[in-house]
Amino acid sequence: MHGPTASHQSQSADHAGLLHRASRVLPGWRPRRRPVEAVPRAEQLHALLALLDEGIAAQPSADRAVAACGEPGPVSGAVTQTAGELISVYRRLNVRLSRLSVDDDLDPLKQYAARLLTYHQWLLHEAVNLACAAVQKDPRVDAVRRRLHGIGRPGDELRAVRDRVDALAADVDEQEKHA
Repeated sequence: MHGPTASHQSQSADHAGLLHRASRVLPGWRPRRRPVEAVPRAEQLHALLALLDEGIAAQPSADRAVAACGEPGPVSGAVTQTAGELISVYRRLNVRLSRLSVDDDLDPLKQYAARLLTYHQWLLHEAVNLACAAVQKDPRVDAVRRRLHGIGRPGDELRAVRDRVDALAADVDEQEKHA
């Protein structure tokens, strides 16, 4: 049995009951929560910049893998393995990005970066799927495969977001230096 044990359930119930009784006996008492400390803006920008740099560093390999999936004939196991590893890289970057806390005004940049990283992941996945489907010699699949040349414009957009974040980080660093 993999669920909570009876003793674990009774401990949880005892703990909840204790908190409930304490709040009734001490009317103004509430359990303390650790205050969420604001992450300095420079730290937010540098963390976002580091994630974007990692995504951009993987782009040349992603371009080559997508382009290789678009070439006529069978795709080597090495290409599909590389593409699979890159899919994992972009997925992990997206997970880390989703956990990154940023100010409200930086959230649109973070969300756009997340969409671009998701696109990279999706395109790699679809390129491998098309390459594997080409074994059946379907002319429609071959036509789509021939259009695969790399990441394309979303890769340029990711670099533009990175440059924008870099400029914001440089401005904040400059302001802190003079403060």
